[in-house]
Amino acid sequence: MTASAGDPVLLRRRNVAPLILVNLGVGLHATIWYMASTAMPSAVQDLDAAAYLSWAASLYLMTSILGGAMLPPIKSRFGPRSSMMVAAVIVVAGGTLAGLAPDVAWILAGRAIQGLGEGFLVALSYCLVRELFDNALVPRVAGIEAVTWALAVLLGPLLGGWLTDLGTWRLAFFGSAALPLPMMALGWVILRHHPHVPMRQTAPLARLFLLAAGVMAIAVADRLSSLLATTIPNHVLGLVAVAVGIALIALTIAFDRRSTHKLFPTAFPGIHHPVSLGIWVLTLMALSEAAVFVYGPYILQLYRGLPPTLAGYFGAIHALAWSLSAMLVAPLGGRWHNLLILAGPTSLALGLSGLALTMATSSLALIAVAMVLVGCGFGLSYAFLTQRVMAASDPGEEDATVASMSSLFGMGGAVSAAVAGLIGNAVGLDGPLTVAVVSAASRALFGGGAVLAGIGILAAWRLTHAFAAHQRKLAAS
Repeated sequence: MTASAGDPVLLRRRNVAPLILVNLGVGLHATIWYMASTAMPSAVQDLDAAAYLSWAASLYLMTSILGGAMLPPIKSRFGPRSSMMVAAVIVVAGGTLAGLAPDVAWILAGRAIQGLGEGFLVALSYCLVRELFDNALVPRVAGIEAVTWALAVLLGPLLGGWLTDLGTWRLAFFGSAALPLPMMALGWVILRHHPHVPMRQTAPLARLFLLAAGVMAIAVADRLSSLLATTIPNHVLGLVAVAVGIALIALTIAFDRRSTHKLFPTAFPGIHHPVSLGIWVLTLMALSEAAVFVYGPYILQLYRGLPPTLAGYFGAIHALAWSLSAMLVAPLGGRWHNLLILAGPTSLALGLSGLALTMATSSLALIAVAMVLVGCGFGLSYAFLTQRVMAASDPGEEDATVASMSSLFGMGGAVSAAVAGLIGNAVGLDGPLTVAVVSAASRALFGGGAVLAGIGILAAWRLTHAFAAHQRKLAAS
């Protein structure tokens, strides 16, 4: 797919249908995420389950990791169309289960099921971008996806808040169950003639089990004392669970490096190859930001007194900033890419530092500015990070590389959401929200995130040099 200079390649007729399809994958994920995030505070309040607020995010992200990690063997064997249909049905089932939930456990199960399907669909959308578009077009595709994301961010809180205000939070989950239907219909038609040669791959069940166990250990870290009915302090058990979870994830990666059919690229988790460095930057950014979506709407709604719809929109400011900034930088040429890759985690660190100082007592306007900086951190750099990871992937590992980007990005969010829940409950966010409680939680959660984003800056700096060396090596060969 090449074109002469100035030719709007992305708008050619043959590209329109694939572009719509991959954007539906992005839009579905964002809309359902913000519908659920807006409805969850009302759900846990109705069911007297505020302590389990972070679990909904952690379990969803955990299963989305598994869904994304399962992409290479499932897509290779069944092809993109059949795989997409099954994953979409799983999303429908999860949303329906959450809507019917008699208690919080059913909501958690429904969100976990939805995450499994959505994780696969997001990874598949990224994979289709690589297959259907030239790598040089990836930032421009990402720019269009940013528009879709922005619309979905507007639509998600609107639908979730409106349906919750209409009568019950259950309507928001039922609504999320209906959203995959248009993607199913379009994908069935568009991918009908997409070339696919079935290849039997053995599902990496042992590694997937280890990965699930590791993320799950971290996901339940903040509630272990109640689950085990023990007198051991919850924070002690939580720290042990986090350590065990990280060890199991590391063991999964170690086993994967010796396997023929990989979940992760061979270069990961090294710190020299541009693929690994790019994935590290994405993972560190996800690790730093999870507290914003776990506790942002919750604090704004129950502490600041904002109604569900407004709290949902306010909590989504960072996502809107992500989309708008990505749209603005998408057309920029290669000479800007290094600067934007560095600007991303820098803006994220500044925004999280701002939230640490403003969430408890400052004006909503200052909180909004900090959230804009958080969102710009992702919008400025995300497309160019993914482009470089795709461009530097080793032959034969393209699917695993693309899938690992979304899986490890989600893993970072899942780990961070679980740790955020552990810290949040430890400082009192599961009880009455006072100035002291919210101030302490903000410093720990958002301030800690700023430190991780700072490490991301260093990884981004290494990436710019490693990618340049990689390109010189390719040119010389």
